This record gives sequence, C-alpha cells and structure tokens, in this order.
Amino acid sequence: MTHHTAQHGTATLEKGLSASPARVFAAWADPDQRKVWGSPSDEIDMRIDAADFTVGGEDVTTCLAGGEAVAVVRGRYHDIVPDKRIVYTEIISSMDALEGACLVTAEFLAEGAGTRLVVTLQTVALDGSTLLEEAQEGWGSALIRLEELLQAG
Repeated sequence: MTHHTAQHGTATLEKGLSASPARVFAAWADPDQRKVWGSPSDEIDMRIDAADFTVGGEDVTTCLAGGEAVAVVRGRYHDIVPDKRIVYTEIISSMDALEGACLVTAEFLAEGAGTRLVVTLQTVALDGSTLLEEAQEGWGSALIRLEELLQAG
C-alpha cells in the first residue's frame, strides 16, 4: 500500500515519579519490565520478539489484541546515557502497511528523591492518520503503568 499523505507532529509528556532516575532508567532498559508497563492500552498485550538495549541495537515488539497480532513496532536506539537519556526511533506498522515513525526522547531528571520523566515524541504518520494523538494517548497510559510498577517495588 502506498501512502500519499504525511502528517507530522510533536508532543512532550512529563511525569513525576517517586523512584530515582537509576530505577526509572532500569525499567526502560529491562525488556521484562518494559513488557509490564510499555503497552499503549489495557487491551493490548506486548510480545517482545527482540531486545537489544545498546546504541544501534534493535527492539521488535508485536502488539496483540485478543491474542491476534495487530501491529509491529521496530525500535532502534541512537543514544543511551545511563540514568539520564534515551533516544530512539520506532517504526510502526499494522499487519497490512507501514503506519509511521516516531522519534522518542526520554529524559530522566533528578527531582528531590524522585525523577521527572520527560518524553518527547516527534511523529510522522504516513497515512495521514492521527498517529501523534494515538502515541500521546498510548504513552500516557504506559506512564501510568510505569508509575504503578515503580510503586510496587
């Protein structure tokens, strides 16, 4: 399928977390923890097919709804500064077509005993869709689950 439109967008989400930057960073670095909190909604389960959390490394995640694959996300890490910053791109495809791409920058800022997490999303939807709004909603949901994971210990 050839897409004829491209829709660009940028959004920033911030979340105060009671855990240290090192602990929050570790929840991103560990694929088992990412699987717990990283889903864009309660209806989507994540299957991590590949996980290489290194600069140049690739993650491949299949999103499942009711056990059926609905999307594949391929992530490539470009910059990793332990406990400080992660920069990576995600290529997002439905099972039928390339939907778009997202540059994700996550910054882990010490704030008292906790962390102010700043996530910047820069998207391009290749089908003219509302990828940015969907990404914001999905990340908002994921950050709530991240907070729950951190509070559970």
